[in-house]
Amino acid sequence: MLVPTLALLLPGAGLLAEDQSSSPPVAPTPSATPADTAGTTGSIPNATEPEQQITVNANNRAGPGTNANGANSYGVTQADIDRLPAGSNTPMTDLLAQMPGVAIDQYEMVHIRDNEGAGFQYQINNVLVPIDINTNPPFISMVNPMMVKHIDLLTGILPAQYSYAIGGVVDIQTKDGFSQPGGSESTTVGMRQTVRQDVEYGASSGTWSYYANIMATSNNTAFNTPTDDANAVHNHQNAGQAFAYVADQVTLDTKVSLVLSGAAGNSQFPNVPDMDPQYDLAGHNPPPNSSTIDSGLNMRDYLAMLKLDHTVNQEVSYQLAVVTHHIEQHFTPDDVGDLVYQGVSSDVKRQDYDYTAQGDLSITHERSTFSTGFYVGSYNVDSDSSSKVFPVDADGNQTSDVPTDVDLHLQKDNIVTGTYVNELAQLSQTISGNLGLRYNTLTGFTTDHSLDPTVSLIWRPNQDFSAHGGFARYTQLPTFSGIAPSAPAAYANTTGAQPSGQSFPYAEHDSEWDAGVAYHPFEGAVVSWDNFFEITHHYLDAGLFGDVPIYAPLNYEKGYIWDSELALAYRRNDFTSYTNLTMGRNYEKGVASGQFNFADPAELSYINNHYFLLDHEPLAEISGGVTYDLRPFTVSLDSIYSSGLRTGFADNTSLPEVWQVNLGVLYAFTCPGIGAMTDRVTILNLFNRENLIRPAGGIGIFQASYGPRFTVYDTLTIPF
Repeated sequence: MLVPTLALLLPGAGLLAEDQSSSPPVAPTPSATPADTAGTTGSIPNATEPEQQITVNANNRAGPGTNANGANSYGVTQADIDRLPAGSNTPMTDLLAQMPGVAIDQYEMVHIRDNEGAGFQYQINNVLVPIDINTNPPFISMVNPMMVKHIDLLTGILPAQYSYAIGGVVDIQTKDGFSQPGGSESTTVGMRQTVRQDVEYGASSGTWSYYANIMATSNNTAFNTPTDDANAVHNHQNAGQAFAYVADQVTLDTKVSLVLSGAAGNSQFPNVPDMDPQYDLAGHNPPPNSSTIDSGLNMRDYLAMLKLDHTVNQEVSYQLAVVTHHIEQHFTPDDVGDLVYQGVSSDVKRQDYDYTAQGDLSITHERSTFSTGFYVGSYNVDSDSSSKVFPVDADGNQTSDVPTDVDLHLQKDNIVTGTYVNELAQLSQTISGNLGLRYNTLTGFTTDHSLDPTVSLIWRPNQDFSAHGGFARYTQLPTFSGIAPSAPAAYANTTGAQPSGQSFPYAEHDSEWDAGVAYHPFEGAVVSWDNFFEITHHYLDAGLFGDVPIYAPLNYEKGYIWDSELALAYRRNDFTSYTNLTMGRNYEKGVASGQFNFADPAELSYINNHYFLLDHEPLAEISGGVTYDLRPFTVSLDSIYSSGLRTGFADNTSLPEVWQVNLGVLYAFTCPGIGAMTDRVTILNLFNRENLIRPAGGIGIFQASYGPRFTVYDTLTIPF
């Protein structure tokens, strides 16, 4: 079962930071809070001096550990990304899946610490990305790893700066023109008709820094395949991404920066051939084969961030940022095929227009740092759906082969506000403590307010060992989408009918206890072990309104989660390895909203009266990898293992185990007249294992999902 995976995994944890033999690493601030950056000033960077990044990390070592505020921190640098089999072509979710506590799901979704896919948040250069972005696959390409200088995954007891989506914080520091001058062009070709072009360029002039990249791809891997065939039918995608970063170090103490990013993709939904027709449609007898269904999903995602950083003096610093963000998702149906094979054909378009502002201030005095800040966000959601359905009788039997129309509209402006205070203090020579309080409000589809404390203690007797423990109460916001209250009545007596239920979800409130240790037993090695227990109230999950492609969040009434994460890493000279083992369970009981996600009354009744396991987290998961530099070749392997997600009535059955091993070989050479070039061969699923991630059916799932099969890519990179 584990042999193909464990054979690769020499001891290791989280991905290691850059080679310590070249220069001592400066560990990026995991949360990059004002508390972390207070009390420091830098010089004006120039073209030969990397842009200054002031950080605090008591261990100041590579690998996983505990940050100054007592949160768990797992760091990845661009050098670590380059060591992965696919390098910077690695999807962001695959990169996160190589960290402790992260499980991968269908359609490139990840779950961090047993939270639903939307239950974690992103930061770019210390600014919170609008929280509704987490539910959108285009964000994966919008932050493709090419533009990443450093990523920290923060989990556990977070300082009061964080709220809204607290399964984890993915903090991204982007490349800049000071530290990454010059450019390159990469061309990738491979199986599944894959062609990809990547271009990046960085430069600086005086106090100005510039960096940009652009990506365009065409492939037949838009979604996971719905059958065990390696090549899905009707699964083509055309997608692109662009990113730009511009900054001006105006004075010694003042910096202004701008981030612009956008992603677009047109994707076909894959088909299952030779299905049995379920409904009769006038004028289509015999019906078309299910392989010819032509439905798809078009996505657009645009982001702009303007930020001011200012250091008043050695004790006081602040940042101010404004963000605008627009998402558009458009599901395009096949009226004939969708009606014949599922009885519903829906054209659904959803748009979000977001405007947010964020401010953070920190004041350092002797042995403590006080920080405070605010967040205000306006999330305007506009959703339109136009569906064709068949009328049915009381027993659900089709009464006419002529479809009728159901049109629904949903629009709301959702306002999110938050303020916090936080104190980080050195209590003794070896013990520090973090205490914070945050007040949040939400109005719109959901109304909520909360006052949430956080407290943690960190013991560092020396530079090689740390232990931490703490408690926090968190508020997690639902995604700003849902089912129009009129939907159950509108679809009644049709093939789109679903049970009634609470249309809009509640905010989730959780109480979490976390404790762990991090230890550097000898040079190049690091080990961490962390455990948490969480009591949930109105736990947020997600599904679909039957076969209608309308996203439908839901709440479970109450539950609890436990999780244990062991992470090991080792680096020595030209050899690196890491291994992460996570075990956990998420039990919930009762359905408080979104009852229409459960078409089977018996299943809904069971869940309302029993604790049951959620379907998106395995009992055990392992990730790991190894890299060896053989100059001019670099050989790398990484792997994931899952004991299997859940399925069946009330998720009481475990799916088969999943494991996948990837291989990469990079050849570095010099071409006269061009310079240093690289050629990378990547093999996904080296052993061509058939991995069933999701079956057809289940809660909110309407199509099976299989992992990628044996696939070969070749990437040639040329500098300029």
